[in-house]
Amino acid sequence: MLRQARCGRRRAASCRSGHRTQAIRSAAGALRLSARAMLPFYRQIAASGRFAKRWSQSVVALRLDDMKRQLGQASPLAGRLEQGLGTNGIGYFIDYPSPGTQDVYATGITIPPGSVQFYFAPGAHRAVAAALLPFCGALSRSRGYAFALASAMARGDRRAVSALVRSRVRAGELRAVDGAPGYLALDFKPDGSKYVYRNLFFREGL
Repeated sequence: MLRQARCGRRRAASCRSGHRTQAIRSAAGALRLSARAMLPFYRQIAASGRFAKRWSQSVVALRLDDMKRQLGQASPLAGRLEQGLGTNGIGYFIDYPSPGTQDVYATGITIPPGSVQFYFAPGAHRAVAAALLPFCGALSRSRGYAFALASAMARGDRRAVSALVRSRVRAGELRAVDGAPGYLALDFKPDGSKYVYRNLFFREGL
């Protein structure tokens, strides 16, 4: 009602379109920024079994201070930009701003709740991180790719979202992709893992 009154009745459709475009830009900006921040971290997780083991131990033990230190060591950009970090004992989420907006988006990797408690395997995490490297690289380099993905998410076009993601994530461990306005989920089943590991990106407050 307030938006319609502000825009005027005749311009309501145009106003809604402008709001939708703004939301797409917000999501695209957050996708790019979080990908830039997470890329060095995922690279370190994939490359170092010792680093990945320490991270998993901190996730399971709910040691947020240790996680913050590790994140900042692996990615100084993430250490500067993150606006919050959390763990549920089976995964983690890191908050990042959307440039030029008041929106905050969370990203991270978790085992879906209800599957297991206080468990996060370093080997599975390393496999997922390695699979995400080309995806994060494409998002961080290409505004067009990020905008296309955010647009498909805004339309709720799961087929387009899946095609865009799978054009970069070629790993066989990727089992499912889902997308909706302000939400993206990539489900991985690493070799030898009993559990799915879900890479999530979503706008806080949805």
